Amino acid sequence: MKHMLLSALVILTTIFAQAKIVNSEDLKVSASSIDQVIRLVDKDDPGSSHKKLSIIVEDHGMSTDVSPRYTISLGYASMAEMGNITADFKITDQAYKFISAKRKGAGIYEVKTKEYRDADGMYDVTLTIDATKMFVDEKEQRKACGDNFCDLVLKTSISVSEKATKQK
Repeated sequence: MKHMLLSALVILTTIFAQAKIVNSEDLKVSASSIDQVIRLVDKDDPGSSHKKLSIIVEDHGMSTDVSPRYTISLGYASMAEMGNITADFKITDQAYKFISAKRKGAGIYEVKTKEYRDADGMYDVTLTIDATKMFVDEKEQRKACGDNFCDLVLKTSISVSEKATKQK
């Protein structure tokens, strides 16, 4: 019985949201507001390009209440002699506190934050980012450019799923 009650409590305090699609966009970040840059990918793709993928944490300053303080974005750059391809995504602008970001596997990344959700209070939030479509789209775009210069902002999308657990 005790185990059933504990299981029910966990279910009630955890919110699972379906994955949402986040489209790339032209993000403007003030250099003075960058709090952290966490490099998740930094590798040479032999004969092709140098790929960099980062989480950017932008600090909007402190507030007298529990307003969101951080915007968290994902930035991608594939730099090559015949052109540079970039893509930026706003992951969340609701973070009260940024905790961590890490690579989970090929194209899969995890970001942990704390968010205040009005009357519900504070939540521990884990965002799982699936960027595999972005990598496929970038490779296809390079192919489409052929031997021509190819500097562009990639129009693509990523999938972001969320797990939120109410703090006790």
